[in-house]
Amino acid sequence: MADNLKPDLCVIGAGALGTSLAITARQRGLDVVLVRRALDEAGDAAAGSLRRAALAASAERAQAIRTAGRLGLDNAEPKPNFRTIGERAAAIADAAAPRDADDRLAALGITVLSEDAAFIDRQTLRCGDTRIRARQFALATGAPPVIPALPGLDQVAYFTPDSIADNIRKLSHLIVIGGTPAALELAQAYRRLGSAVTLVPQGGLLPGFDPELVAILLRELREEGIVILDAAEVTAIQPRSQGTGVMLRRAGGEESLDVSHILVAMGRVPDLAAGLLDLAKLRRDRLRPDCLLVGPNGQTSNPRISAIGGAAGEFEPHIGGRQAALLVDRLLGQGSGRLDPLRVPRLVLTQAALAQVGLLESDRRLRPGHTVLRANLAENDAARASGQDLGALKLVVDRHGAILGGGAVGLGAGETMSLLALAIARGLRLGELGQLALPQPSPLAALTELADQFIAQRPPGNWSQLLPIIARLRR
Repeated sequence: MADNLKPDLCVIGAGALGTSLAITARQRGLDVVLVRRALDEAGDAAAGSLRRAALAASAERAQAIRTAGRLGLDNAEPKPNFRTIGERAAAIADAAAPRDADDRLAALGITVLSEDAAFIDRQTLRCGDTRIRARQFALATGAPPVIPALPGLDQVAYFTPDSIADNIRKLSHLIVIGGTPAALELAQAYRRLGSAVTLVPQGGLLPGFDPELVAILLRELREEGIVILDAAEVTAIQPRSQGTGVMLRRAGGEESLDVSHILVAMGRVPDLAAGLLDLAKLRRDRLRPDCLLVGPNGQTSNPRISAIGGAAGEFEPHIGGRQAALLVDRLLGQGSGRLDPLRVPRLVLTQAALAQVGLLESDRRLRPGHTVLRANLAENDAARASGQDLGALKLVVDRHGAILGGGAVGLGAGETMSLLALAIARGLRLGELGQLALPQPSPLAALTELADQFIAQRPPGNWSQLLPIIARLRR
């Protein structure tokens, strides 16, 4: 006889994001079912991001050894142990991931099902012999990497951002195909760990990021020795007995490049398994047919089904985590908050880091009266003291000083944009940020400098002009 379950929430996908959502919802008193699919969820954003961060930390330390002369120490050529680096990155990701053993989840009161699952109508999921009619379903099915249809690619071994974390060998010449944040992050990490690296964006470098800030970052990456062929296109892969040939189309014609390894980092596509979702009849996005039509919080065309993280076409872990938190709030009737894309920072975790939030100078939504303010982070005391004296900070404000957006490349870029995201959400003005009492030296000091710059550009009001006159009359 089939079991019938009617939980508050049914999470489909037991990767880091899905498990975290199930645990949070259960801890807040909701009845939760977690469906663990047969395969691991592709593109587990939280775990993958942390493994890349651990790899980047090892690469950063290697670069610090190589360039120690900038800070008065002896330079040396680092000797990376790739097996140890990989084991450390995996251990850090494992330690930070939610403990997802079935017995622990069961002890928390979460019902875990591990059989084949599929919707049998718009409100019912069948999992083995169990039928689930949840108040809300959450798709946390992840997003595998995009694999381009390049001739010859299927005839050679290649890495993706998910699989390269398992590499335990030095890569003598790595070609990175793609212009995504992960492509640039991994290109820099492997260059710093001693590999020759060539990057071919294959359709655009960091689309959606401010071009001026991207140009500063690319200049830094090129100075570190990464060859960036931004006007080239990979047209084919040629298997060889020794190494691999990569055919490139450039302005001057076709040419061949010899490489030892290939990394494909061209983005991700939501895992929307047809067998799972066919009868749910969810609408697709006409502009992105590989993605579901979703609202800002991941609501699909079926009010009982939400998508979060990769399943919703959002591939950065902090966005998926915020979607999950808002979903739990809605189920508890404790908020109607929405995820505003203009209030969520976007990040490229290279060094120097690139981050932005809200409107920027290149945005078509800028209007007369909006002002773009700039600060050179090479003049920031904290950046100079650390030897990372490169970068820029840009802010967009209206005529009253309300912060509309900003971007930064350099020391503390991510933290600076997080503060700006909070300021935008709270409706703070630049003058209020200028009142921050910051420990010195601080990368955030550039914000207070821009606040002073903005105030100095504004003509004084009538009362400000009268005060000195009144003061003189009282003498």
